[in-house]
Amino acid sequence: MDARARWRILRLHVEDQVPLARLARETDVGLRTLERWHARYRADGYAGLEAASRADAAFRPTSST
Repeated sequence: MDARARWRILRLHVEDQVPLARLARETDVGLRTLERWHARYRADGYAGLEAASRADAAFRPTSST
């Protein structure tokens, strides 16, 4: 899901004060996920809703055989 799709859902809470628990039920997005999105939005604005790259993205485990 991209930032635009996340904002479409989260906007209902931020602008229209729809409770996150209700959004979770109506959108099939987990409550904890919505809470994380909201925290990231409060901290970084719209940019916080962008998908973050993984910290281990460059790590490639090797076989120890």
